[in-house]
Amino acid sequence: MANKIKLLMTFRARLMLLLTACLLLTIVIVFALDYWAQQRINKEIVKQNEKVTEVMNGGFLDLMQAVSIATKSLGSEDLLYNVLSPEDMPKTIEAIIVANKEGKVIDSSIKELIDNDKTIFVPKRENSEEFDRKKIWVMDGDPLVGAFGNHNYNDKTYYYKTDTANKGLHWIILVTNQGAVINQVAEATNQLASQNQTLSNIRQWSTTVLLLVALMIAVIIGWQFTRPIQELASAARRVADSQLDFRVNIIRNDEVGQLAETFNEMIDGLKHKRELEEKLNQSERAAVIGRLTQSVAHEIRNPLNVINLSIDHVSSKFAPEDEAKRKQFTRILSSIKDEITRLKHMVSDLLNYGRPAQLTVQNFDMRGLVDETLALVRPQADDQGVEIKVEEDAAPTLVNGDREKLKSCLSNIVINALQAMPAGGSLTTAVHQRNGHIEVNISDTGTGIRRDDLGKVFEPYFSTKQAGFGLGLAVTKKIIEEHKGWIEVQSEENLGTTFNIKLKAAK
Repeated sequence: MANKIKLLMTFRARLMLLLTACLLLTIVIVFALDYWAQQRINKEIVKQNEKVTEVMNGGFLDLMQAVSIATKSLGSEDLLYNVLSPEDMPKTIEAIIVANKEGKVIDSSIKELIDNDKTIFVPKRENSEEFDRKKIWVMDGDPLVGAFGNHNYNDKTYYYKTDTANKGLHWIILVTNQGAVINQVAEATNQLASQNQTLSNIRQWSTTVLLLVALMIAVIIGWQFTRPIQELASAARRVADSQLDFRVNIIRNDEVGQLAETFNEMIDGLKHKRELEEKLNQSERAAVIGRLTQSVAHEIRNPLNVINLSIDHVSSKFAPEDEAKRKQFTRILSSIKDEITRLKHMVSDLLNYGRPAQLTVQNFDMRGLVDETLALVRPQADDQGVEIKVEEDAAPTLVNGDREKLKSCLSNIVINALQAMPAGGSLTTAVHQRNGHIEVNISDTGTGIRRDDLGKVFEPYFSTKQAGFGLGLAVTKKIIEEHKGWIEVQSEENLGTTFNIKLKAAK
């Protein structure tokens, strides 16, 4: 069972920390974006204020310039409309008028006022002291309305009192054209509003993109966190389908990793339970088969012995005198004896598989036992054209076990290899000591074993040959396991087969 995990490494804590970090990052970016936009707006406001101030200062300077032009005209015989071109007129001044103290126009940039001898409104004399203090008066409305034709001014009018020694009291009336100033102020205002709208759009789109990115991050995080759960659900379905030959490869330090580790432990437990059930079933089948085969084998062995003795008696007493007939007679009896011998081997296999093993343990050299086994089958190998190769190793190969039973195991494997090479081939054996074990490798270049049959070769009563009960390799595996060893097989169809036996090395 997995150890108790720390609080900050739990699935819930990590998920909450990630979501909180994502939320805090979003808030920080939104505030930073808002601060940046506010700074841009403040800079734009300062810029437009400077522009408006510049426009207003420009209007004041135009006013002073117009006063200067009118003052100079008092000492000149030339009239303003003759000497003042449109280019010389200050930008924000619509008209310049010079009137005496009664309001009669004596000079003007508007020719009609001079030609029609117009009189315009001027302040009362009792207000002259007020004019002395203010210097310039601003009058709402237009004193020129109705003074001539349809001339109409809607801008402010400025009065400037001037008193010269030789000319006396005069009024300088300046009619300002506020349209230019208003247009520039309106342009500054519109530009400020446009900049504000642009920044607002940037903030909206940036916030939208940021939220989409945060949503995408949340989806990715959710996917990363839920994917192991989906893998566990898929693994659970595989276990429900009786698939136990896999493991959940989830390595994490949270509850999901703990669950995956527990799930793997469950799979191992189920696999072990299945193996125990299979071994129990095999043991039950072996017990039943053992009782059955022992009774059958005893019943078969006695008649076989009688038949074998009878054949020997017939061979010695009733052999034909004719040489040709005697050879044929002897060949027939030999074939019968060979079949009887084969039946005896089958009976022995049945008895050996069904009864508990009784090992006669001793120390011996496994390499010498392999050489003895190969010596027994070498004549048959020569007849079939099979080349026997032996790989030598200088390391000692002592084993503590039942020599005869292990020799029977080696004989089974070697004989099967020769039977798999009826048209010749190569049989290679090797004995090595590795990591405290003695390994025996027996390889052939025969017909091989089909992939579907490879997992069944050690099962009792399974055989790919016409003759035999299929107990040879089953008995071999049983004897090897009784020696606390194990046997493996590798094979490819039409390429050959390799058996690998591992036994503990004797001290």
